[in-house]
Amino acid sequence: MLKKPFSTAAKLSCVAFSALWLPAVAEPIKLGSGFLLSPAISMDTRYDDNITNAPEDGIDSFLLLTNPRIGLEYDRGTILYSLQYSLSYGDYLDSERDSFTDHSVTASADWEISNRHSLSAGAAYLNINQEFNDQVTEDLDSLIFERDRYHQSDLFITYGYGAEGARGHLELTLGATDRNYVDEIVARDRRTPYGSALLSLNLGGKTALLTRLEGRNIRYEDNLLTIPDRDNDEATLMLGIERNTEQLTALLMGGMVRKQFLNDGTPDYQRPRWIASFAWSPLETSRLTLTAERRPIDSAAGIANFVDATSGLVEWQHSWSEKISSNAFFRYTDAEYAGAELTENIRRWGMTLRYQFRPWLDFRTGVSALAKNASDEILSYERNQVFLGFDASY
Repeated sequence: MLKKPFSTAAKLSCVAFSALWLPAVAEPIKLGSGFLLSPAISMDTRYDDNITNAPEDGIDSFLLLTNPRIGLEYDRGTILYSLQYSLSYGDYLDSERDSFTDHSVTASADWEISNRHSLSAGAAYLNINQEFNDQVTEDLDSLIFERDRYHQSDLFITYGYGAEGARGHLELTLGATDRNYVDEIVARDRRTPYGSALLSLNLGGKTALLTRLEGRNIRYEDNLLTIPDRDNDEATLMLGIERNTEQLTALLMGGMVRKQFLNDGTPDYQRPRWIASFAWSPLETSRLTLTAERRPIDSAAGIANFVDATSGLVEWQHSWSEKISSNAFFRYTDAEYAGAELTENIRRWGMTLRYQFRPWLDFRTGVSALAKNASDEILSYERNQVFLGFDASY
């Protein structure tokens, strides 16, 4: 069986801002010869009071959302292969708005070369046609640019050095992301090759010091609009500390990020960059999560050089009994569009109540709300949803 590698890099590249709480799933199907199959499906009936994100007089509609998923793993002992596919189909029941289908595919291979050397490689593909579809993707970019439709492909390879339990561990990553927008008149396609290095030094016990260096080259493609060249090179250096215990998981990192634009007419950017994440479980049945992050986000529409985004999340998960559990969250995002007279303040909250009818079947109901205030009033709106659905797995 492949050992679980030290994965602080994953925490840094994808901090837990997701407000989704995945249900308990049944054991995967053993196909033999090391293959494991994990099929699942979710279905929601939602009422949405503003499906067009209109500032006033929004259109309401019921939405039937179906989300089948399947995962496949193959364990060869020293190499673990995995493949996941997710589809999200939404049908507006009483609106003329078109139905949508989103796709997500990820594949990875983890190879334990020896007790000190490991290699991981992965690829991902997203086809997003519905704004901020939390059944497929829930990231900071989607929250800010909620009207964008795009196709995105990702490739990466990571080399790890350091034995399990060793004092030091090094991870080196190379990768590239391509994003192609459906509406290229208002959004610019871009390609972003990147590289990073993460050094971890165990101080003894369950505490480690971290150093991370990351570089990205953001290159935009020309579109039909005459807009400034915003190609830039981005470099980030952060130092931090991580601690993991049975009750508390904490990650705190801070440093600087610098964007150097190739266009002499665009001013360079240098500001603080930080990540904080705390997960506390005072009881086996309860978990409180606090996360916060500040980072620059590439601008899609070309109206700004980039977006300086600060985001945070408070989430509480609790099991009231063996069958009944709940999840509540509040998330905020402040976005400043550099080079444009635009700022946005986004607040999102939600509550979910879940009942485990069978080990493989959960019923759930809940509410979610989003309020977006922008300096340009045409971009401000409120949106509320009520939903009833189920999650099933084999």
